[in-house]
Amino acid sequence: MKEIYIVHADAYIGCYKPGKCPMISYAPREKFIDFVKGLREDYPDFKLRCVVNEGIKELVLKKVRNDRMQILLVKENRAR
Repeated sequence: MKEIYIVHADAYIGCYKPGKCPMISYAPREKFIDFVKGLREDYPDFKLRCVVNEGIKELVLKKVRNDRMQILLVKENRAR
């Protein structure tokens, strides 16, 4: 069975779907229920597993940092 791994990453809930084209996603912890419902709707054939995995946690935090940097760069470019 295919699996999506869910982790707690600081102030976020993150998920990782392994495969040829891996998917990494996150949401604030307050949105945990909505995040899981969305995953179930989008990936009905996948089993969701909550895990404690530092590697996946670091991937999620890296994505959070990269997304923040992109937002800052876009704001900076619009201000010019």
